[in-house]
Amino acid sequence: MNGTYDTKVSIRVKVAFLGLFVLALASARVMVALRSTIILSAPIELSHAGFAVRMPDGNGWQSPDQWDYRQRAFTLYGTFTPNSPRPLASARCTCVFPAEIIDPQQRFTNLEEKLDGHIIKSGQIETEIAVVDWACIQKNDSWSGTMFGMADLPYNRRIEIEVEEGAGDMDMAEQVFRAITESLVITESPLLEAGSSVISDMKAKGVASFMDNQNRQDLFLIRDSRRRIIGFTTSVLVDMGKGVDGFTIQAAGLDYIRGRPAHEEVTSFESDDRFDRFAWKSEAIGIELSGTTLTLEDDGILAVDRSGFSAEVELSQENRYKTGQTVMPDILLDLLIVRMIELNTEEIIVDVIKADGRIIPTRISRVEFDKAAGLSDVSYMLKLTPLDGRDSFQHVYLDDRKRVLRTGLKRESIFWFERGNPKDVAELFPERKEFILQSGKIERYRGNHI
Repeated sequence: MNGTYDTKVSIRVKVAFLGLFVLALASARVMVALRSTIILSAPIELSHAGFAVRMPDGNGWQSPDQWDYRQRAFTLYGTFTPNSPRPLASARCTCVFPAEIIDPQQRFTNLEEKLDGHIIKSGQIETEIAVVDWACIQKNDSWSGTMFGMADLPYNRRIEIEVEEGAGDMDMAEQVFRAITESLVITESPLLEAGSSVISDMKAKGVASFMDNQNRQDLFLIRDSRRRIIGFTTSVLVDMGKGVDGFTIQAAGLDYIRGRPAHEEVTSFESDDRFDRFAWKSEAIGIELSGTTLTLEDDGILAVDRSGFSAEVELSQENRYKTGQTVMPDILLDLLIVRMIELNTEEIIVDVIKADGRIIPTRISRVEFDKAAGLSDVSYMLKLTPLDGRDSFQHVYLDDRKRVLRTGLKRESIFWFERGNPKDVAELFPERKEFILQSGKIERYRGNHI
């Protein structure tokens, strides 16, 4: 029995050693392949970001030829699978926008904790267009590791480059990482430049110059895809002449959707005439309560303070972002459209700041239309397309005075915003009658909400 048992053990040991030898041989072949000349793809441009990058492609690497929108960011993701069903390494480039202000070392520390690893070295790579801060992170109790780097790019974008490998060779990961990093190039971005030009012209002109009798008031009924009236939106924009802390422009608004419970969002906005500085508050009331406070200072830093409350939990979060000459607060977007028409500009891209703190690159285009097709009262038509990977767009129709008549919004469904008469809207929504007919909306808003 002992002899038989020893023989079986011996066979198992030999098989185990043979398996290790095969694994080591396969790993060695992988290392040779990984260390071979890195072939890069043609430059892959992210058109509305103003840059392009090349990815490893060939010698076992497979990479896409265009950017994909994933998890609220644009991404390129390539894998290394030489004669293997499972990736042995991967490379990822991510365009982060807006570029949140964060210290690179803090970013590396956060990633270190996320990956359950430790930084074995770090440094900088200087190219002609960017300075890339990087760190090499070795996972604990594992052969695998990650090369990660980040760099600021034009128009307040940021690129993050990440190379992972699982064969215990960080030199290979660094070689691929450096090849990608050094391939970064700046591309022309005429639509962003056009957007910056229109915004600069609007700043020089000043918000007050767009006012009729020192104020603008709008009221629109909201209809769903079946043309049923489901709510309304109203706003007022006022030139105060002289204000506190140089804030001469003030605005207030209310979006109301009837339901059980009703959804209501109220906003308060004040800025200087060039909107280089502003304070913007919004509060959404429905099933849950949430609020956002946006503050833009002279240094171009946007502080976003979000809070939320439900029956289960209360949340609070604060972030700070870089901005530039391409950003535009959504509450003033109608004025930008007017200036775009006046300048006879056909198409632009701007970074639209939403009341909830999101910043979304948006393409705004003039659209040709047929007045005979039920648009006899329309003089101008524009299309707004968010470049955030969602299947959504907005059509804006204006009359000969460049006043918005109606808007068609396509998201998950289609919604229409049609200009309404205050008295008629008040009859449809008697529960908000006082606010609809109130001329001093700003004072009423401040007193009831913020």
